[in-house]
Amino acid sequence: MTGLPILRSLATKKYRVIGKQSGGGMRTVAPIPLNVGAWQLLQDITKYATSLMVALRLPYRRFDEETMLKGAMRQVPRLASRPDIEQIMDLAHQAVHKMVRQFTPPPEKTMIGSCPECGADVWCDDADVESGWTVCKCGATLKVRDVQQLRVLRLASCGARGTAAELCRFLKPCGVTIRRKTVSEWKRRGIITPVTVDQDGLPVYLLWDVWQVFTR
Repeated sequence: MTGLPILRSLATKKYRVIGKQSGGGMRTVAPIPLNVGAWQLLQDITKYATSLMVALRLPYRRFDEETMLKGAMRQVPRLASRPDIEQIMDLAHQAVHKMVRQFTPPPEKTMIGSCPECGADVWCDDADVESGWTVCKCGATLKVRDVQQLRVLRLASCGARGTAAELCRFLKPCGVTIRRKTVSEWKRRGIITPVTVDQDGLPVYLLWDVWQVFTR
């Protein structure tokens, strides 16, 4: 996991699209990651490292991912004796593979989300997105729109929102192309309703509302 600092840098680069989050009994707003794939992978690695600490009954609070993973590596004999060691190793290999892909993505391909069957990142070229179907490396045939929706839902669940232009730019790396003028036309026709306005007076929409109109 020597690439974690680079992955963390990618995951913490923020975009102005914001998400409602709750914590400590107060509601705040926070920027959404510009690189959603790196953000999701870092979240998964954090969850994986924490689960190892819990399984080994080691302290983990206030430790970063590197510290937790190093602590787990010192307990390899204990991990090897667990009945779920094959699953533990498989998750580690998946994380490493996904990290390599983040740093050296396939040429002319876009990571549209994760495979619901095996959890691997799904990379598509324009032809796959246009056809609406793709095949994961595990052999599963996937509907592109379903994979994209799972990815969008993960961020929409925290109330991600932005102006028409911001949301269109945000969705493009997911393989979703929507024009700003299209969102504005939806508003004019009463198909979508903004939830507020930004500091410049521009209407702000929920990410999930834009996605639902796009896919209906």
